[in-house]
Amino acid sequence: MRKKYGYPTLEVICKASSGNEIAIKEILKFYDAYICKLCLRPFYHAESGKIIMQVDEELKGQIHTEMMKAILKFEIRVK
Repeated sequence: MRKKYGYPTLEVICKASSGNEIAIKEILKFYDAYICKLCLRPFYHAESGKIIMQVDEELKGQIHTEMMKAILKFEIRVK
């Protein structure tokens, strides 16, 4: 059985595309788990000598920046 995650509402998308900070944060929060999964990288743990999977925060920040740019460029056309 599939989980239903829902999507950001049209209202939130419209507010975000017009520059509303709260709406942009809400969209970024919605996609945060997916972004974190994309940013997993193997890192060497010096104390234990093991390789562990960890979120690359620099890459995550770059993805957030590009998403914010894309959100602000987004246009909604109503027929």
